[in-house]
Amino acid sequence: MIEVRNLNKSFDDKQVLKNISAVFENGKTNLIIGRSGSGKTVLMKSIIGLHQVDSGEILYDNRDLTKMRFKDIKELRKEVGMLFQGSALFDSLTVFENVIFPLEMFSSMTKKEMIDRANFCINRVNLTEAKNKYPSEISGGMQKRAAIARSISLNPKYLFCDEPNSGLDPQTSLVIDQLIKEITQEFDITTIINTHDMNSVMGIGDNIIFIHEGKKEWQGSKDEIFDCNNQNLNDFVFASDLYKKIKNVHHNF
Repeated sequence: MIEVRNLNKSFDDKQVLKNISAVFENGKTNLIIGRSGSGKTVLMKSIIGLHQVDSGEILYDNRDLTKMRFKDIKELRKEVGMLFQGSALFDSLTVFENVIFPLEMFSSMTKKEMIDRANFCINRVNLTEAKNKYPSEISGGMQKRAAIARSISLNPKYLFCDEPNSGLDPQTSLVIDQLIKEITQEFDITTIINTHDMNSVMGIGDNIIFIHEGKKEWQGSKDEIFDCNNQNLNDFVFASDLYKKIKNVHHNF
C-alpha cells in the first residue's frame, strides 16, 4: 500500500499540489484522473520521488520516502516497476533482451534464473513468439506488452503506469487494461495508473482519485462514480454523449 498525506508542491510561485491525501491499495488498480494541468502527473512523479515535495508524507508500506536517505531510496526503487507512456523499449535490443535487462542490472540471480524469469514474464503477457524480435518489428500493442513484461521482471511490489493506453486503438487498450488488472491482482501489486482514458476508468477503476486544480476532489470506485455529486468530476467523466447515456441508464436501474 502507498499512502500520501498532506502533499504540497510548488514550482516557482505556482502551487501545483494542494494538501493532497490519498490511499493507494495493493491488489487494486488505483487510477489518478483529471484534466491536463490538474496536477495528476506531478502527483505521480512526486510519489515516485522524481519531484521533491514541499511538505507532506509519502508512505510505502509505512516507509516515508520524504525522510529517506539516497541509499534507502535506491533500495526502495528495486521494488518499483515502471510502465512508461511510450513503452520506452531499447530499439537495439530484442523483446527478450529488453525484459532481461533490469535483471542483469539490478538482480542477484544466476544467469539461468534470469533467463527463466524473463521467459516467464514474456509468456505471461503472451509474447513468446515475438521474444526474438526487435521493437520496430512488432505492433504498438505488442510493444506495450513487452514493456509490461519488463516492468514486472523484478517482481515489484509497486507498479506505476503513465498513460499506458497512449497511442493505442480502443480494442488494444482494453487488452492492455485487462492485462494490467490481472497482473495487479495475481501478484498483489500496488498499481498506480495516471490516465485520462474514460474506458480505463470505467473498465478497471478499482480505486479512483480525481484531481482538480491541484486538489483531490473525490476518491472512490468505478461503480461509485455514477452516483457522485461532484460537478467538476461529472463534467470531466461524463463529457461525452456516450457516458452521459451510460449514467442515465445506471440511474434508471
